[in-house]
Amino acid sequence: MPPPGAFKAGQTSGPQTIMTSGTKPANCADSSCGPWSYSREYFVTLPAGYDQTKAYPLVFEGPGCGGRGTDVYPLNGPATGNANNANNTVIRVGLTPPPNAIGHATNPNQGCFDDKEGDSSVDWVFYENLYDKLAGQICFDKNRVFATGNSSGAWFSNEVGCKYAGDAVHPIRGIMPNTGGLPSNPAWEPTCTNKPMAGMWVGETMDPENPFVNNEFAITRAMTVNKCAQTTFTSRVEANFPIGGNNADTVCKKIQNCPDLYPLVVCLIPGNQHQSHANVTNPGFGTFISMFEKAPLLTP
Repeated sequence: MPPPGAFKAGQTSGPQTIMTSGTKPANCADSSCGPWSYSREYFVTLPAGYDQTKAYPLVFEGPGCGGRGTDVYPLNGPATGNANNANNTVIRVGLTPPPNAIGHATNPNQGCFDDKEGDSSVDWVFYENLYDKLAGQICFDKNRVFATGNSSGAWFSNEVGCKYAGDAVHPIRGIMPNTGGLPSNPAWEPTCTNKPMAGMWVGETMDPENPFVNNEFAITRAMTVNKCAQTTFTSRVEANFPIGGNNADTVCKKIQNCPDLYPLVVCLIPGNQHQSHANVTNPGFGTFISMFEKAPLLTP
């Protein structure tokens, strides 16, 4: 279908807005419970040479706390034209976190995603409404919808993958978080599906702000629902997963004995910093997305 006039091939359009509303239960994790209504902001980047007859992969991207939908990974690999350049092969949708009025459970007034609120998060209404709106405007492949993000955006991508993997209406095929994690506190974790999900996780071993153990919890869940031969992070068997971009072939590892349609990759970087790791994520996420040229049929 022809894209809206505001969407230009090879360019980022925005800010776009969409209204969202709902009600948080009285026992919600945040300080502000009850009815809510927010205008949410997002940015759409169509690939250069966008072909309205082609179904592209779609990538929802979230920034860290205080960021906007433009403060996301360009997915451009180490250089324009490099094989790892996913920017011109996917539709990118940059998401801005909700306003501070949500009364965030753990990071109040820091401009973070509502990522510690379980099924009551305002981000799920945003995700579903925006997914439906984009489905009526641009051509994307529902078998190849991904979520990625940095820091708070990484928590968002972990949770949206956990909640919507294999969903009959708003499915997520795979996620690509840097730092962040999946909440293990039952009050904060959304209801997760039992459908398989692909994933690529990046982070430092001793990240002081978002310890990698939070992603270990997410990876163990993915190994279990994917029915890998080993189903815990500590028992995983790995092989090198080269990503290019002047990175050693050992930086990222693919977990072995898992379904080929739902690969799991871990880039566990030695260190004690909380960083975006763009030198790994841009070529790495592009390499990961390129694995999904052929997608399985959706199942309810």
